[in-house]
Amino acid sequence: MDGPGTITWDEFLANAESFVELSNQISDGWELRGNKNVSGQAYVARQQKQYISSNNNTGNYLASASNDSDDDFSFELKQDLFEATCPIEKPLVIEHHVLWSMSYSVPVLYFNGWKSDFSGINPISVEEAQSFVRNVELRHGELSQAIHPILGTPFLYLHPCMSHELLQITSSSKNKLVSWLSTVGSAALNLKLRSEYCKLTL
Repeated sequence: MDGPGTITWDEFLANAESFVELSNQISDGWELRGNKNVSGQAYVARQQKQYISSNNNTGNYLASASNDSDDDFSFELKQDLFEATCPIEKPLVIEHHVLWSMSYSVPVLYFNGWKSDFSGINPISVEEAQSFVRNVELRHGELSQAIHPILGTPFLYLHPCMSHELLQITSSSKNKLVSWLSTVGSAALNLKLRSEYCKLTL
């Protein structure tokens, strides 16, 4: 599919290569994976690890302790108070993949998160992914789980239905991939692009 609001495979690949080249210069971690000689079989990816607070809900402790002894109840309240004042941080591995959709001729953002030091261990759910998003309200129709078209493993992804409009708005951009990603990225586990990438669009 060609026309306004779309991006061809060759254009996507050229945009991706310049994006990754700049990422290498600023040590931002993005890389081009897959087979770029076959349409739709290469993608841009980055994996990062951050730490999130693991505070527990006091109400959950109260409910679970209602049938326990006073000593157990007291211990759990003290534990909850400790974690509230000294929050324990747990690792969150985040991986973003930007693919090209052959059906829609637009970029598509796939992503996953794992509450672990290792990818693939203890994956986050759709509901948990939404809780990591800041200042963006996502509905299940926009954020779904699907099989990664290249890797064949489950990933979360943002449905590409709105990408045509975004690409039309940024049609004068010298790098449509960067312009598009800077717009939709905040909806995927709070992905933000560094300001250095803006120069690729001018």
